[in-house]
Amino acid sequence: MATKKQIAANRRNALKATGPTTPRGKAVSRLNALRHGLRARVTLPGENLDELRQIRDLFLRSYHPQTPDQVRLVEHMASAQWQFRYWQRVEAKLFGDGPGNDPLIRARTLDRISQRQARYERAFMQAYQQYKRSTTAA
Repeated sequence: MATKKQIAANRRNALKATGPTTPRGKAVSRLNALRHGLRARVTLPGENLDELRQIRDLFLRSYHPQTPDQVRLVEHMASAQWQFRYWQRVEAKLFGDGPGNDPLIRARTLDRISQRQARYERAFMQAYQQYKRSTTAA
């Protein structure tokens, strides 16, 4: 539990926090809460929603979902696949004209991209496994 003195200090410090002030900082932070994928209302720079729709349609034709739950799982697989591909393109761009020549920045960025790719691979496999269970249970 924070003391009254700590709470007062936190409030004083919060008054100093103004968020990003540089144009670069503002450009980066404006995308912080952005979602992308099938349920997104907006797109990230470089996204191609037509590609997402094509992957979705291909997955629906390939897997033949029979129930609303199966449709949801197949759409989740398509979204995970599309997002994985998106981050592959970001990774490739990083080595082309990425964030400067600072190897530390590139290494950190690459690490974050790899984490996202792993997340979408796991999401795909989880949805796939659930889908397979749902088709054998029916």
